[in-house]
Amino acid sequence: MNIQRHEIQQLTNNENEFALILHLDEGLAEFANELGEEREQQNLKATALKIMRRTYPNLRVSVIKVVVGGMLVASLPLVMNNDSASAQTTSGVTQVSQSSTIFYYVKAGDSLWTISRAFNTSIDQLKRANRLTSDTLKLNQRLIIPKAFHTVGVGDYLTVLARDYQSSVEAIKEANQLTSDQVQLGQVVVIPMVPGTPNVRKETTSPSTTKEITTYTVVSGDSVSVIAKQFNTTADAIRNVNNLTSDVIFVGQTLLIPTVASTSPQIQIIDSVYTVVSGDSLSHIAKRFGTTTEALRLANGLKTDMLQIGQRLVIPNGNTNLTPPTTPTLDTTTNTYTVVSGDSLFSIANRFGTTVATLRTVNQLSSDTLQIGQALVVPSNNSDANESEQTIDRVTFTYKVQPGDSLSVIANRFNVTVEAIRLANHLRTDMIQVGQSLTIPDGLNAPTQTSGNTVSNITYTVVSGDNIWDLSVRFGIPQAELLRANQLTTSSRLTIGQKLIIPVHTIAVKPVVSERHGELLDWWAEAQYVFPIGKTATVTDFITGQSFKIKRTIGANHADSETLTVTDTNIARSIWGGFSWTPRAVIVEVDGRKLAASMSFMPHDIEYITNNGITGHFDVYFSNSTRHVDGKRDASHQAQLERAAGLS
Repeated sequence: MNIQRHEIQQLTNNENEFALILHLDEGLAEFANELGEEREQQNLKATALKIMRRTYPNLRVSVIKVVVGGMLVASLPLVMNNDSASAQTTSGVTQVSQSSTIFYYVKAGDSLWTISRAFNTSIDQLKRANRLTSDTLKLNQRLIIPKAFHTVGVGDYLTVLARDYQSSVEAIKEANQLTSDQVQLGQVVVIPMVPGTPNVRKETTSPSTTKEITTYTVVSGDSVSVIAKQFNTTADAIRNVNNLTSDVIFVGQTLLIPTVASTSPQIQIIDSVYTVVSGDSLSHIAKRFGTTTEALRLANGLKTDMLQIGQRLVIPNGNTNLTPPTTPTLDTTTNTYTVVSGDSLFSIANRFGTTVATLRTVNQLSSDTLQIGQALVVPSNNSDANESEQTIDRVTFTYKVQPGDSLSVIANRFNVTVEAIRLANHLRTDMIQVGQSLTIPDGLNAPTQTSGNTVSNITYTVVSGDNIWDLSVRFGIPQAELLRANQLTTSSRLTIGQKLIIPVHTIAVKPVVSERHGELLDWWAEAQYVFPIGKTATVTDFITGQSFKIKRTIGANHADSETLTVTDTNIARSIWGGFSWTPRAVIVEVDGRKLAASMSFMPHDIEYITNNGITGHFDVYFSNSTRHVDGKRDASHQAQLERAAGLS
């Protein structure tokens, strides 16, 4: 029996009872005719009981609903035991029960991938929560299923965390092996999920409706309002069910979506969703679909008119099958065009069949910044200026911030969005500094001087046993980048023979102040590729000259690293005078390259290397690395690494 997926639906007559929905392969349509037979019903119930035992052992499931090709073909009752979350067949032979626990026990046939799918988490999060160094599992191995990873801030007590995450103090203590209720600022705490208990919230429904909780993985261009429109719910409902305190969501984030399945006639959805393409602006999209820019802003919760290619927009009262206007607003008597909100030189050049360089030349522009209402001369198609047209390809490159730059100025210059730059560089604010290196994703008009850094792609064919995390480590790139390059999420499944795009970063060697100093590499655009996860390096203290070995074992905002041996640990302890958060200037030597860095030596949180004299990992910062706790640069680390580079 090929069950494509399953889900839980709350019953209207009893908020404590649920229906198990089984979606069968459309190819099993003939199976619906056999569901009246007792033997087939018993087989189906036995399959359902296995799913309930594995995924929903603590829920009271009283009915099985079978869906084939989107149609309900059968409803089979189950007899429930009122004293437990057990379920039994009508013959009373099979009974399943499991006590509430924060642990999941590995069963025959389990893998990290199947467990991550069952509990809507990721392999990376499972490994992080359980400090796993490989994907190998053992029968009856005890696993924590993480609901969240929380970095302790001011006012965060275990009772507060238990309340906010709808958990308990004892569950959090057990998951983190805490012997007391004390936690420290900056400590990362695993919030455990009780296996088999999905985050289904009680909802008040009318007699004619049932409330379903489904899951959705955020993709590029999503917003809370767009997702709400897509699932015919409200932004407030999504915020409430996911405990969101703002509308900020992240690519790859899994959201619970409350949707209403009504037995009354369905209301026709009059809103549509449109995907932004190259050359689009809010004003042109509004005109195309017969609405206004203000209506688009309100429907999508937009604070600016900047758009990103691939971004999805709700079109209020829209029809996305409409064809775009064929004639742009060009004054043909003077060949001039008036700039409107959302325009860029690239979009205007595309629209009128010319190039950015030509527009700059004929309008004597010294920058790519445009102003609403500005009049531009647009050469006709037979203009001599068009003879110099060249094909311009989008590339990802590194750009150093210049005096007078802002994110919006840079975005305009390279025809990308501010949001795209924020995401590529993990920026929490729009504050940038002169000399800061920024990754410009899929930009145009790349400066001729890009420090020699290049990004190319290779193709990899998936083989048995592959997973995204291991591949990202093998090829030395962040998991998020590998997912983004292939339009995947952390819950995506790889198949044998699948072709993956692997970005390959070549980071040019930079000049150094002296033999004693190291290269100053930007963490996001350069250093994380020179010193990837799994790479071993030699650290030399800038003041004492003492050296020891380390390995980068994890970390996204900076290099979370561990010493290799007890000897390495003892050398580091002698330098820092014990364990200390105090940053020191160091040189990190990787594959013969000496990099300027800053390091503190206070082991904490997850560890991957044992018997090395420490428990946990420590932090190594490079230029523009940020803290995990708030995503901001650490001024003390930045000062030390600049010292190691000879800049101070």
